[in-house]
Amino acid sequence: MHEQYNLFLAVDYHNTKIIFSATSSGELMRKILKAIEVGTLASNGAVRMYRTSSESYQRITQLMDELQIPFHEAAQPKEEANENSSNITA
Repeated sequence: MHEQYNLFLAVDYHNTKIIFSATSSGELMRKILKAIEVGTLASNGAVRMYRTSSESYQRITQLMDELQIPFHEAAQPKEEANENSSNITA
């Protein structure tokens, strides 16, 4: 399947950066719990979890790097992103 949702993401509570990615929800949970255990996860372990396709993940990370934008802006659905950009005036 081309658009199979096969990637799990943990994003910081403010929805700005991707903290972890994994190929299963169990693997993602282990990464989150380990980070909480060792104290490396900010905001006391509060994260948002998403499931997406590898293709979407690649595009999101590419947009985040190229445009220096947070996760929540890079991950907007195309329709919503187009509506927001049409409201911008020069």
